[in-house]
Amino acid sequence: MMTTQKHYFRLGVFVLAALSICLILAIAFGAGRWTRTTITLESYFNESVQGVDIGSKVKYRGVVVGEVSHIGFTYSRYQQDLPPSERQQYVLIETKLRPELFGGKNMPFPDQSYLDKEIAKGLRIRLNPQGLTGTSYLEIDYQDLERNPSLAMQWQPQHLYIPSARSTVAQLVNATQNLAIRLQKLDIEGLINNLNQVLSTANSKMNDIPLQALAQKMLLITDKLEKIPFSELSTEASGLMHEARSSNQALQKLLTDPAWASAPSDLAASAKQARALLENPHLVGSLQKMESSLSRLDKLLEQHEGGLDNTLSNMQQISEDLRVISEAARANPTGLLLGKPPAPYVLPNK
Repeated sequence: MMTTQKHYFRLGVFVLAALSICLILAIAFGAGRWTRTTITLESYFNESVQGVDIGSKVKYRGVVVGEVSHIGFTYSRYQQDLPPSERQQYVLIETKLRPELFGGKNMPFPDQSYLDKEIAKGLRIRLNPQGLTGTSYLEIDYQDLERNPSLAMQWQPQHLYIPSARSTVAQLVNATQNLAIRLQKLDIEGLINNLNQVLSTANSKMNDIPLQALAQKMLLITDKLEKIPFSELSTEASGLMHEARSSNQALQKLLTDPAWASAPSDLAASAKQARALLENPHLVGSLQKMESSLSRLDKLLEQHEGGLDNTLSNMQQISEDLRVISEAARANPTGLLLGKPPAPYVLPNK
């Protein structure tokens, strides 16, 4: 009997010692968690948060910075003065974040004013799937502002707030739904009928094409192409290229001539002299005097127009007489000195 009591006593002591050790270990490992300082951060999601539970991890660019502490709806905390039908149906998720992971143990966690600046740069919370297990976690990172605008709300958050971004799964599902809606709107049967008509028309048109005649023409064209003296054409083309190269060299030689180099300066000097001549004030007076002289000469010619005609007629007659005299002098030079021509010589009679 005493042996049995001792056995139970030892067993009880062992159980109490084991429970004490477990309690001490639980306190030792959990003391840091119970005494750890955390910051509450909330966000709102306008989509399903399937896969997120209390205790799910919260990561900032892949680094674990906290965990989910509460999941509910915004209408159970905010907009209590509005009817249930007019309240926003957002999902409210609260997280506990460790401030030492953001700024160190001696630095305070960023306040809402600092977060607002980062929110303006694109800071968002997004639901990300974790592998193929169906679980998800929250990812804090910078997103595109145009594609991820902040949700509309008419209340002031009780804790620090970062807007949410649509999850990758939601975007994929939305794109798939939009594609399915567009496919439903397409007239597939009409497209198939139009395609059948096009194929039928193309088949009938192909039957009407004289393929044999086209083949014969292609053969004739091929024969003509084979008869073309491509070698001679190549030789002539080479000669033409040689002539063009020679002409180019001659042109370059002409352009590099020093005389061409001085031509612009000579032309500029000539233009300068011409401009100086035209700007000379004496030129205007000379032109005016020449115009006056021409007008006087014109009046003089008008006054003696009849006398000039007679004078020109006399000069023409004198010219005619001089021509006759020159011809007579050429025929009988002595006649100009002796007067009449000599008498003809008469031969004596035998």
